[in-house]
Amino acid sequence: MTTVAADVASAPEIPPAITDDDWSAAVELVRNAHRILLCTHRKPDGDAIGSLLGLGHALESGGKQVTLACADRPDGSLATLPGAARIVTDLAPLYRPAGAARAAPRAGEDHEGSEGDATDNRSAGLSRAPAVRPLPWDLIISLDASALDRLGALYDANRPLFERLPVIDLDHHFTNDRFGNANLVDPGAASATEVITLILERLGITPNVAAATCLLAGMMTDSLSFQTESTTPRTLRLAASLVEAGAPISALAYVLLRQRPMGGALLWSKALGTLQFAADGKIAWIEVTRAMIESSGPAADSGGLSGFAGNIAGVQVGMALEEGADGNVYVGLRSQSVDIAAIAAQFGGGGHKRAAGCHFLSPATIADARAKMLAAIEAALAAGE
Repeated sequence: MTTVAADVASAPEIPPAITDDDWSAAVELVRNAHRILLCTHRKPDGDAIGSLLGLGHALESGGKQVTLACADRPDGSLATLPGAARIVTDLAPLYRPAGAARAAPRAGEDHEGSEGDATDNRSAGLSRAPAVRPLPWDLIISLDASALDRLGALYDANRPLFERLPVIDLDHHFTNDRFGNANLVDPGAASATEVITLILERLGITPNVAAATCLLAGMMTDSLSFQTESTTPRTLRLAASLVEAGAPISALAYVLLRQRPMGGALLWSKALGTLQFAADGKIAWIEVTRAMIESSGPAADSGGLSGFAGNIAGVQVGMALEEGADGNVYVGLRSQSVDIAAIAAQFGGGGHKRAAGCHFLSPATIADARAKMLAAIEAALAAGE
């Protein structure tokens, strides 16, 4: 059984924090920008939406114009955060006339190329044909995304946009690609909203109530209410400053962490029936099918199932496999002792050492994903023994 002493001994090594040069570059980019596009990753969690809305409210209070974008709309309790209704899922109508074709890739460029290719092309892409109307933004800030392709359709459908505009990469994942003109990536932070709170201090912007509420929501959800090993004295000090700014910590804890919609409860009742174990009880996993989701009604959210599996006594790795509406299979991983970010990276995913994920493209099935994931997890467990 895991003990406090064991947790302290196994705490992951934290990479270097953000450099002074990156802080200075990011602050200058924000100060010089008037119209800022904020983006976060597809299938957003609390930190993603909290970052998007919190930074948006704060920048607006500082006189900036902002657009809030995510490929998937927030649902459930996240949709109740102030400003959530403003999030757009499609950028094209904001800068292309109706029916206009997307700018074509340059000769020899693979439009579906690797993450590294996309980053290199962005920095060298100023010779690309201009968009068909003046761009409504002069800066992009990517939030809580370890790579540009984690933005999903926002990036896939608008790659020339990301090549023409400067990008700030603001994140806290170990596996971040450092794809920005300035990279505010701090793997030692408990959440992306923690990093946002730090840059707001450097910008001289005090969060208003709406911003503080959303930023604290991101901290609380990603740290499981300040329970993860990534929670530091700095995290708690910054959280306290957000409460002082008016964030309702008790109400957020109830709505985001304890309350569960009926659809979510029904989905869990079905999904828990698939709970299985492997490797002498060291691996536990749960499977979620489209049929389960569709029969559970509105707000059928599977979030938390991988953590539930990982919290079972004796289990070292918890996993949830879910059939997505797009036909892909999405995998969530949780562990208190295994570097699951390294496991997820084997399949193009990433995240944190204790919380990570990946996905398998259609026509892969849950059975296909399960077989590959179990083999990788068992190999990691064997290597650690």
